[in-house]
Amino acid sequence: MTVVRREAFRRLPAEYRGAYLVDVARAYLQVGDLRGAARALVDADSVAPAEAPCRPLARTVIAEIARANPAPAGVARLATLVGLTR
Repeated sequence: MTVVRREAFRRLPAEYRGAYLVDVARAYLQVGDLRGAARALVDADSVAPAEAPCRPLARTVIAEIARANPAPAGVARLATLVGLTR
């Protein structure tokens, strides 16, 4: 993603960058790109680890991607982290 490589993006607070990446994940999901969605979610978690557990949209996207068989490893970890799997 070109936007996340720009200096201005890196100067944003981590919460904003994480929220943006969750939105990107949702967009990838809407067009059927599970790998792109998973990658964006994992990136969001690495930028702002506290965001995924508290954002309803992030939990929804995690749940939808986690249903894929097999779920990408990073998303499976996030699903466990937010309490969607055991």
